[in-house]
Amino acid sequence: MKRFRKKTRKKPVPRLRYPLTRSIALVGLMGAGKTTVGMRLARRLGIPFMDSDAEIEVAAGHSVSEIFEKYGEQDFRDGERKVINRLITGPHIVLGTGGGAFMDADTRRTLKDKAITVWLRADVELLVERTSRRDTRPLLKQGDPRQILRDLAAKRYPVYAEADICVESGAGAHEEVVNNIIRKLNHYLAEERIKNKGTRNEQPASR
Repeated sequence: MKRFRKKTRKKPVPRLRYPLTRSIALVGLMGAGKTTVGMRLARRLGIPFMDSDAEIEVAAGHSVSEIFEKYGEQDFRDGERKVINRLITGPHIVLGTGGGAFMDADTRRTLKDKAITVWLRADVELLVERTSRRDTRPLLKQGDPRQILRDLAAKRYPVYAEADICVESGAGAHEEVVNNIIRKLNHYLAEERIKNKGTRNEQPASR
């Protein structure tokens, strides 16, 4: 008699249940997966993906590394702020931001006002492994990459925590990170609808 293996049911792929009210901005340290995850998320949601660093390079005619070397970080942040504001003011997109963008108070305020911010959180050791694959990170050229990432995490993680949504970006499949973002987006948008409905109900009737 043949033994039949019990088929394991695949988890249903989550879908966005409510229309987006704003663009989605991914924040987090370098190597957290903002570009890789962002492209997959955009594809699932049927909207464009934009990378703020890539757009800055197009606008400036220089790579990020060159901008840092020639003009310094402050000039880069000033240009970054303008580019991000332009990108999220238009039609809805998924935006991958640079690791330091959310640390700028003005940029952070703009992102929180005009976008749904999602922090991709990752352990430092995973970030070290991921960032070692490319030699294009200006901040990591200033010393020991592991220590630099530890220092950045200690400084930036409390600020990243101000994002609307936090999702772990671990060593697993990127699609699962996308699934978790969509699940949390559904919860966030549902709460937003309830909040907005309550606000409308509280408004006095016009006479």
